[in-house]
Amino acid sequence: MSIDTTNDPVQFDDVTDSESDTFPKPRAHGAAVMNHLADVQDPHADRSADRGTLYDQSLSYWRESVGDRDLEPHVAVEDFDAEWLPSGDYALVLTSSRWKAGTGRGDDYRAYYEQHLKLREWGPEDDDGERPLRKPPLALHIEIMPQFRDMVYKSGDSLECPYGEGTRLLAWTTWAEDPFEIERRLYDALRAVYGAGTVDLDDRVDDARRIPKAEAHIRFHIDKKNPLVETLDQSKQLIDWGGHSEIEAHQQRQKEGWLEALVESNRWHLLGFDPKRYSTEVKIYQANQWHKKPRGDPFHHPKLEASYAGVDRGELPHVSEWDDVLDHLRSVVATHARWAGIGRSDLIADDFFDGPTSPPWEFERPTGRREMLRQRYEDLATDIYREALKESTTAVYDILRVIAEHDGATYDALEERTGLARSTIRYHVRRLAETGVVSREGNPVMVFFISRVVLERAREIVREVYPDDTPEQQNERLEERRERRESESDQSDDTDEESSESADETETIGFEYLERLSASVHDVAFLIDRDQLDDRDVRVRVDELPPPLR
Repeated sequence: MSIDTTNDPVQFDDVTDSESDTFPKPRAHGAAVMNHLADVQDPHADRSADRGTLYDQSLSYWRESVGDRDLEPHVAVEDFDAEWLPSGDYALVLTSSRWKAGTGRGDDYRAYYEQHLKLREWGPEDDDGERPLRKPPLALHIEIMPQFRDMVYKSGDSLECPYGEGTRLLAWTTWAEDPFEIERRLYDALRAVYGAGTVDLDDRVDDARRIPKAEAHIRFHIDKKNPLVETLDQSKQLIDWGGHSEIEAHQQRQKEGWLEALVESNRWHLLGFDPKRYSTEVKIYQANQWHKKPRGDPFHHPKLEASYAGVDRGELPHVSEWDDVLDHLRSVVATHARWAGIGRSDLIADDFFDGPTSPPWEFERPTGRREMLRQRYEDLATDIYREALKESTTAVYDILRVIAEHDGATYDALEERTGLARSTIRYHVRRLAETGVVSREGNPVMVFFISRVVLERAREIVREVYPDDTPEQQNERLEERRERRESESDQSDDTDEESSESADETETIGFEYLERLSASVHDVAFLIDRDQLDDRDVRVRVDELPPPLR
């Protein structure tokens, strides 16, 4: 993914620099490596089995050993052993799935099936004396796919074979520190199932050895979760402020704190990291049922993880670029940990991460973040002043005041404490969220300022804008709005802004009958619940409504 920093509306070059730092080395976690074997022995063979490719061998094995997908997963190797495996009893199982391409067109189209080899661990005997298979912490999943030029997609479009005909291999695994270890696991498993002479590494196309995925993480003490979530949210704000595009964020807020935070962007260079042609995802997450585990259990504590998962355009990184990819991910993890005040003593060890005893790792940490945040908060303070001082209405001032006084508020609370119509509140909150002043999370929706710093600044601004505003005056405005709404119940909106809309403007909004749209009433309700539509966007024929709903 190309990055053009000259088009960014905000540049931080004058405040971002870097300095050498040391942090416990983040652990490589999940990763994947792709290989291609140019292993067609006889391109003119009448039967696919005679082409001699690894894919054809795997398909013949499936037909001879399985033959029916209802019999999957098939245990291909009951007692699999390799030097890289932890202690335990392991097996390799085989499954298959319909692949994206095949042969023929129209009604004659026939899909090929890719083969999957998966590492499994034998569990202890159950009451029936059976040993179930389970997915081990060290995972391995191998995909075996065909690459032939006569193949087409179901649409009829031809399959591209960028590295020629043969077999494509994709190995997904965990806890591998370099791509060569991943390839070693890949070929150990293939030879265990299909025979020692199955793979000839001379057939491997070096240029096709690519990295589709890589991750690096730390596990840290749960007491540091909230500061780290706020740090990650600040990064999201700064990237969004500086880039205004190509950013995705997901956060879930619960009473016990932040359960998860995630930011994905291709603009981390705006914070001082080296530009990359791929997006980087950073997330904080915890194991299922973590709150039921004791604090002494590592899985009670969250992880901070940075990951790379492919590119939008161009080629994937080559295996020779592994160190560069992992160094970038580790620097993002270590830098955010530093920004959140996480030190060596805050790390938690588990079976694969050494925690406080992890070896030191040197990296370049971007600086200037405090100045970037100061600039951002100054911009937000200006927005808050502008909104609170609107001459035409005190509606926005009262919304900001309630959110500031109560450290966040639901729509119900805002309606109760301001007297404003729900549609008016939704309208103004949506505008404030679009400018980055407030955030909306949860169900029911909670509206709150984006950070503690902005909250404190908003409280100061609210006091400065109307220093003589008293509870009695606030209550008078509330009652006036309620009375106006009751007396003008035939109008859809009751604020100064909404009442100023002309009939012509209302008619040109663009309403349409629901039956003429592809959306259902449930789709509309879903969008309203997510604040993508509000009360101003939906009309209802009231003469057909039952009296209690009018």
